[in-house]
Amino acid sequence: MRILVVDDEQMVRENLVDYLEDEGLDVISVGSAEEALTLMKTEKADIAIVDMRLPVMHGNDLIIHLKELHPDMDFIIHTGSVDYAVPPDVRAYGISSDNVLLKPVADMDMFIQKIRSLFGTKYNI
Repeated sequence: MRILVVDDEQMVRENLVDYLEDEGLDVISVGSAEEALTLMKTEKADIAIVDMRLPVMHGNDLIIHLKELHPDMDFIIHTGSVDYAVPPDVRAYGISSDNVLLKPVADMDMFIQKIRSLFGTKYNI
């Protein structure tokens, strides 16, 4: 399994990458939606952990573009917006509120739990 982390906050991104790698996962990361789209044209990830408030392109738009590039890709939304709701156009791709983790995540094990609950049977985590 390969995980793509997309977050413009370098410290958040690096901490998440370090944690997931310590858990034995293959992780790649970028700081913007544009970098993610460019990378995913030549690379593949099974799961993307996506921040919603990215500098140019919003995380919702990134998810839609990535889903079009890689229909089998799954997503965890990682946002600091407590009032975030998954919009209809993103829900249309099977992404629900179960896919959302709010920043700050006090217990990083929540990421592994979320990956297991959403994707464990698919990837045998």
